[in-house]
Amino acid sequence: MNHLLLAWLITIIVEFFIFLIFLKKEPLKLFLYSLLINSLTLPIATYGYLNVLNNIYIIELIVFLVETALIMVLMELDYKEAILISFTANLVTALIGFTL
Repeated sequence: MNHLLLAWLITIIVEFFIFLIFLKKEPLKLFLYSLLINSLTLPIATYGYLNVLNNIYIIELIVFLVETALIMVLMELDYKEAILISFTANLVTALIGFTL
């Protein structure tokens, strides 16, 4: 269970910094968005991978799409920018996850 908590914390921090790099404003709000988004998607993705569909690529695609929508709504961005941020954030955290 400790590794799941660590994965959640790392994901929140890494995605927060990616949000900050792209948007360069309101760090507290971006941190809260990262906390909210990843508190929703990471447990669902973990459960889905372990119990429903043992295919990391499909799970990551679903997370990417959900996070794109959440980023678009929460950060009030157009879909192109939300897609770019979501793709970057999920690529970086997935690469970190694969290496750890």
